[in-house]
Amino acid sequence: MFFYKRNKSFIYITILGVFIILYGALSILFAQGTPLPKQEIKIVIKETNHVNNPRIYLRDISEIHANGFLKEALEKIVLGTSPKPDKIKSFDKKKIISAIQSQRYLPENILVVSPQRIYVKRLCQKVSKQDIRKFVDRRLLTILKNKEYRLTTFNVSGLELYSQGNIQFVVNPKEIFDKNGKLSLLIDVIIDGIKEDRVSASGTIAIYENVLHSIQSIAKGEIISRGKFYLKKRNIFNLDNNYIKTVENIDGKALKTGVRKDDYLKLSLLIDPPLIRKGDIITLIAKNDNLLILTSGISKEDGFENGLIKVENINSGKLIRGIVKGKSKVEVVY
Repeated sequence: MFFYKRNKSFIYITILGVFIILYGALSILFAQGTPLPKQEIKIVIKETNHVNNPRIYLRDISEIHANGFLKEALEKIVLGTSPKPDKIKSFDKKKIISAIQSQRYLPENILVVSPQRIYVKRLCQKVSKQDIRKFVDRRLLTILKNKEYRLTTFNVSGLELYSQGNIQFVVNPKEIFDKNGKLSLLIDVIIDGIKEDRVSASGTIAIYENVLHSIQSIAKGEIISRGKFYLKKRNIFNLDNNYIKTVENIDGKALKTGVRKDDYLKLSLLIDPPLIRKGDIITLIAKNDNLLILTSGISKEDGFENGLIKVENINSGKLIRGIVKGKSKVEVVY
């Protein structure tokens, strides 16, 4: 009886083992003979699209359903160049499908859902005249530092619509206006570090500085002092470049020509005061290689160093022309 029970248990265990082995073999057999379903790749093309790159990629116009690197590869397929900013470009469905099928590494099971024509519009941004003016103002502030100035006229030519991105302006050379206040410069338009355009700006600039003006009319030869002048702001481009801004070093100077009331003072008008005044008694010097004659005379006009003046010879009463050679000294001209 005991022996029979042991044999019965052994038979059960043996049957169970055989069943497990058969199940495993059948599983392997079915796995090798029945292919697994493949992952489907689906690309849905949109009819209208916006782009912002110089090239149009498949990712810009579609929704791509794929896994891993296959999706990355599909996204990078180039379909062509983008239109200009704010312009539209269209594609035929066949061209897009052809571009996809030309990629040899892609599997065959790709489903493309697309309208017959696809439209792409380039995004854009506008640069205004005021944007350029603000840039020029910042440039002028750097050049002129604390000087007071004003752009009296300003024009920009060549502006267009530009692609979106970080915009910068670059100008060369550093000198952007001339000695007459005429503004003229070329400005490069940089988008995301790439030069997209060059525009030109022009106009006129006024720079204001305090300039000395005469309080009253002052005659030629008159000695001037700071009390005879006042400061007034003027556009320096309307003046000669030798205008005077401060009263320093003008005291004791004389005028080469007369000035009228409210005239501005120029360096070219200032001279040292005369060495000889009209009516002064002076020493007349007449000389040649072997002879030197000294006599007295009366100056008939103010005389400046090395300048010609008329002198009356006291002894003869004759008028003589001579060159001022120093204080109270005039050398006769033959």
